[in-house]
Amino acid sequence: MQTLLSTAYFPPVIWVAYAVQSQELYLESHENFQKQSYRSRMEVAGPNGRQTLSVPVDRSIKSILKTPISYQDSWASKHLKSIETAYSNSPFFEVLFPDVAVLLQKDYSSLWMLNMATIHLFFHWLELPNEIHLTSRYEISASCTDRRHLHPKENLGFESAPYLQVFEEKNGFMSNLSALDVFFNLGRSSWDYFQEINLKQK
Repeated sequence: MQTLLSTAYFPPVIWVAYAVQSQELYLESHENFQKQSYRSRMEVAGPNGRQTLSVPVDRSIKSILKTPISYQDSWASKHLKSIETAYSNSPFFEVLFPDVAVLLQKDYSSLWMLNMATIHLFFHWLELPNEIHLTSRYEISASCTDRRHLHPKENLGFESAPYLQVFEEKNGFMSNLSALDVFFNLGRSSWDYFQEINLKQK
């Protein structure tokens, strides 16, 4: 399967499932930045329910390759604190969190570079090849499986299989969070989880 995805910040479960199950993965590098999308936000399972963590950007520059990140606010340290609060009691937190901390303690020249760092971290944890193809131009219709439309505010009819989450007893199971949720809770079993997700329902 060839799959075309938009870039994402600590991508959600469904994004990573497509990456794991695809023979060839393409990223859309000629689109414009879209606010309130996975391009600049992720969702985690916090103690009070689903929590959105957003990266502030300069939206005056539309190109997704060049969209700058704003570092006027200490958003990265806030994200780290929220991730720690959400997952400090998860089985694999102590093993994986240092990698996340190192990543977010760096400054990035663009949202694209930050997102690529998060994607490559996930691939490293999954022991996947880092080979990702970039589009050469923007096309409205793609000849491969086109999943550029994945969006946190749209009900795409996708529900990931339940697994034990830190605050599940209080808040119930939450589907399709950032894949961080899977990694922190399932560890080395994460690859099997992503591989077994039924993408045909999409």
